[in-house]
Amino acid sequence: MIPYGWIQATKGIIVSDVPIEFPLRWAREAGAIALRSFNHAVAQRKPDHTWVTEADVTIERLLVSRITEHFPTHGIIGEEQTRRTIDHEFLWAIDPLDGTAIFLAGLPTWGVSIGLLRHGQPYLGVIYLPLLNDCYWSVPGSGAFWNAQLIHVAAPRPCTSDDWISTPSTAHRRYTIDFIGKTRSIGATIGAFCYTARGSAIGALINTFAIWDVAAGLAILQAAGGVAAELSGTPFDVRTILDGSTFTTPVLLGAPEYLAVLHKNIHLRTPAL
Repeated sequence: MIPYGWIQATKGIIVSDVPIEFPLRWAREAGAIALRSFNHAVAQRKPDHTWVTEADVTIERLLVSRITEHFPTHGIIGEEQTRRTIDHEFLWAIDPLDGTAIFLAGLPTWGVSIGLLRHGQPYLGVIYLPLLNDCYWSVPGSGAFWNAQLIHVAAPRPCTSDDWISTPSTAHRRYTIDFIGKTRSIGATIGAFCYTARGSAIGALINTFAIWDVAAGLAILQAAGGVAAELSGTPFDVRTILDGSTFTTPVLLGAPEYLAVLHKNIHLRTPAL
């Protein structure tokens, strides 16, 4: 569980009347629900052929309830069909269980993602990985954190064979990658953001995502000094997916200097498989 000590230390950090301790506690509650069904969850296929479990649905209901209780004028959009006043100034984008497929496979890098956007831009983010007891979070003007530790994207330097980037699990079919270091599939979009934001990975490649997959991660990445850009080099504009649509264009994450390198070393296959 998230240590209460450093949650208490966050008291007083408020962003436009949003105390960061609220989403931190909600993420902890959500993680406890997911842990109870880990390794014995029953799943069903949704119309888009992705998996959903009872934990996904229960957690989303919990988060919607908490947000509505404390911030009744805010909009909410969630993976499991929640759509409430998504055109409001403040919009919560929640993924109750990012990485359901790896959750079902017994792998550890799934988690809860709670993002807050303001005027369509990433504003606040909380990502909690319950099995690892890792929480990543950020608020504007206060930096990005891994539990209580301030984090930053990797400092630019020449890449070596020990460096790594996070890639989608389908990267071997969709991309040609000529990178001196290693590629690793974390299995969940939130992992790509977290490990890039803390400087463990020098960057990441993501594709096929919705607003609830990236809202929290973008807030954390940006607070850690990172950026997101399409593989073509065009800056990524999250406002294009505020309606819940799926973004299928490849996007790179990392420090600007590393993105320049990855743009040259990663290419989408034609035709993409």
